[in-house]
Amino acid sequence: MSPESAVPPQPLPAVRLGLAITALVLGFVSIGLSIVLLGGLVAIAGLAFGVAHLLRRPGQPRGMAVAGLALSLVGFVASAGFGVLYYMAVDRVVNSMSQGGEALKWVGKESPDFTVTTIDGKTFRLSDFRGKRVVVDIWESWCGPCVKEIPHFNQLRTDVTENDLVMIGISSEMESVLKPFRSKQKMIYPIASGHDLPVPYSAAYAIPTTFFIDRNGIIQSVLVGYHDFDVLKEHSTATDFKEAVVLE
Repeated sequence: MSPESAVPPQPLPAVRLGLAITALVLGFVSIGLSIVLLGGLVAIAGLAFGVAHLLRRPGQPRGMAVAGLALSLVGFVASAGFGVLYYMAVDRVVNSMSQGGEALKWVGKESPDFTVTTIDGKTFRLSDFRGKRVVVDIWESWCGPCVKEIPHFNQLRTDVTENDLVMIGISSEMESVLKPFRSKQKMIYPIASGHDLPVPYSAAYAIPTTFFIDRNGIIQSVLVGYHDFDVLKEHSTATDFKEAVVLE
């Protein structure tokens, strides 16, 4: 065979996987970002790149693009799911703050008894303080308005004697979180890690929620959100509730 008649070897077709690789990468990223809702936008981009590869590169390998599509779809669904959860949580808090929620329905009713253990290891039983006014503050250390109220509660503890007013702050957080936080904030009133509290304390979805209980054990007022010292003191030293509804 003469050299002239020899057929030169044909180059192998180039594999163009840029779109597929991009779709795959965006799929992974969308899942990681789904918890902060940005994953939805990334997922849409991943879906677009994956579809573009399948349509524009029909002769190219499809596995990577299909995987990118699948991951992007998972990321999109996850972002949508987190979005629904966030919406429900915000809606619940807004409704609780704007309408007062279940807690405000208890104004004028006898408070159910409960027992918690303070982070100092002391037992706090509400019924033990009948004859004194009691302030029960439902709060969390990560809550900005809650932290802003702490100096006011410290001042309240200083201004009103323990013979007239008992105070306690109850958080759902662990004692390992509350102990260093109390030390840092120099909180001078008792705090406790409380779980399985009765309604209305367990229904305090918006925080802070502060319950003011009179000397007869009646919830005489409930404040939702941040309030300054004068308002807190006014409610803490108010006269006992009249015409209370006593629970059977």
